[in-house]
Formats: sequence, C-alpha cells, structure tokens
Amino acid sequence: MVIKLKNTEIDATTCCSSPLDEQDGTALWKSVALFLGLVGVYVVSNYWFGGFLNSHLNGFSQATTDSLSFFISHSIGLLGLLAAITTFAVFIRSFINADMVRNHMEKVNTLRGHGVAAGIGMATPFCSCSAVPVFTGFVRAGVPVSQAISFLVASPLVNEIAVIMLATSVGWAIAGAYAGMGFAIAVGAGISLRRYAKPSLTEVAQVRSLNLIDSEGNIVKPSLQKRANAALLEARDTVKTTYVYIFIGVGVGSLIYGWVPTSAIQSISAWGPVFGVLAATAIGVPLYSGIATVIPIITALSEKGLPMGTLLAFAMSVTALSFPEALLLRKVMKPKLLAAYFGVVTLGIVLVGIIFNLALGY
Repeated sequence: MVIKLKNTEIDATTCCSSPLDEQDGTALWKSVALFLGLVGVYVVSNYWFGGFLNSHLNGFSQATTDSLSFFISHSIGLLGLLAAITTFAVFIRSFINADMVRNHMEKVNTLRGHGVAAGIGMATPFCSCSAVPVFTGFVRAGVPVSQAISFLVASPLVNEIAVIMLATSVGWAIAGAYAGMGFAIAVGAGISLRRYAKPSLTEVAQVRSLNLIDSEGNIVKPSLQKRANAALLEARDTVKTTYVYIFIGVGVGSLIYGWVPTSAIQSISAWGPVFGVLAATAIGVPLYSGIATVIPIITALSEKGLPMGTLLAFAMSVTALSFPEALLLRKVMKPKLLAAYFGVVTLGIVLVGIIFNLALGY
C-alpha cells in the first residue's frame, strides 16, 4: 500500500522506520521517562553539579577551578536542556496545522502580534540558548519570523522570577522599569526586522505534519508514541549537529567567567553614563548566563555605586545575547539575519542603558 504525507508519496513499510521504532524501548512511558531524565540532567547540572565540582576539584587555582566547573556543568546542563526543549517543542508542533497558524498570524495587527509573541516569551523563562529550538518551532509552525524574534528576545530577558528577584534586590521601581524596557526591546526588535526577516533568510526547513493520508484520502493520525519518537529523533539530530558549537561557546564563556574579575566591570563606572553602557554591553555579549545568575552581581555592584543603567545594560546583554546563542542561531539564521538580529537587540540594550543613566542623573 502507498500512503501520502503532505502530498509526498512514501512506502508504508518505511514511512516511520527509525531506530527508536525498531528497539524494545518504544513504549510511551519510556519516552516520557527519557524526556524527564533530560530535564533532570539540566536541573542537577545547573543547580548542584557546578558547586559540587567547585568544591571537589583540587590542585588548581581558583580561577581554573571556576572555569572547569562552569564548563563541565553548563555543557552537560545545556545539552540536556536543548534536547528536552527540542523534544517538547517538536511534540507540540506535531499537533499544529502550520497553514492555519500562518493564516491567523497574517491577520493579526503587527504591534499586537509582536506583543503576544513577547508576552509568551516573558511567560517561558528559557535561557538565550534554550529559546532557540522554540524559536525554530514557531517558524516551522508558520509564525512570522519577526514575531518569533520577539519571543526569542523576551524569553531569556524578562520573566516573572527574574523580576521578583530583581525587585527584592534593587526595588520594585527598577524591576518594573527593567521588565517594561525588556518587553519594549523584544517588541521593537521584532517590528524593526519585520520587513527584513523573511523565511528565506533562515535555515529552517518547511514543516511536515505527521498526519498521514491513506489511499482513500482519509487522514490517519499517528499515535502519541509515534509523535514522541519523532520528537526524540529530532532532538537527537539537533544535539548531534550543535554539540560542538555548544562546547565552543560554553568554553569561551567559562574562560571569561573564571578569569575576568568583577573589578573589570566595576572599573567602567568611570567611563560615564554613555561610554560605560557601551563597555558594559561589549563585556556582557560574549558571556552566557541566566538573569537569575546575573542579579547578585548587579546587586553587589549597585551597592558600590555603579550606574544602574550600566548594570542593566550588562545584565540584558548577558541574558538576551551570548556567544553560545550566536553559534546555535547560525544553524537557524543566515549570516545577514543573524547580524541584523544581534545589531538591533544590542542597539536596543544600549539605548535602554543610556536612558536609565540619564533619567537617574548619573
């Protein structure tokens, strides 16, 4: 029998053949267990393993120990998180009709569409790297690239946990302003790139639904297990094609983390409200960290009198942009779009930092 998949004929005996299907571990509960295991790898690596390594690596200088523990824990954690989020995103995407999504989003007002995308980003606190597979899923599901970019910016930059932590450290006024400015950057970046960010400037392949059509034209929906297998396979392929870039990116970040002292950031306070922001942004972009990790640094440096706009520019550049993210995005965006994305977001961060400094009288 011959069946069709989105107008593409394939043989029924090979349509869904994969290593996951041929092995005994195809039960749905095993797929769920594997997914939860990937989440567990991230949680353990991100919140415990780094400290464990830091306290048990002997015979090294403190800077070397910090770099090694950062590299090992963040590499393992990020690979686990990337695989888990890709699995989840692909599984959800298998239920989505790309044509319906595309038609709906094309009818949505530009400002509203980007606002909704940024709002979804604020409600999903991913780091800059783990937001990439979700961004890819949005584009494959028919969401305009510029709106997906608004999500990509907002997700690592602003979330409720970060706002609360920031509020308890420097006050609700600063935290609220940070959230508002972060949302504005996400929306503004998407709108700025609306006419430029075309699907042709991405490396994202057109989505193919898992729904099959038999010889009589009836839709045959795959089981949850088939969807889970497809999601796990895509996650495996994603990790196989990106793990080298993750190692390189986290390696650079670990060197900066271990060897660039906090005093280097503190010294830029003498550069003034404008050039200090430029310097803080330039230092922050190569780093990789979540906003929760950066908040204690902001608090400590704020108590030493550093301009708040400079500190927020540093925090935004660390969380919204990073070298590992750039390497991952290169697998998704073509160089022109990647350069435009980093340029627009960086410009927005710099403007926010300068506005904060001038408004607060630094």
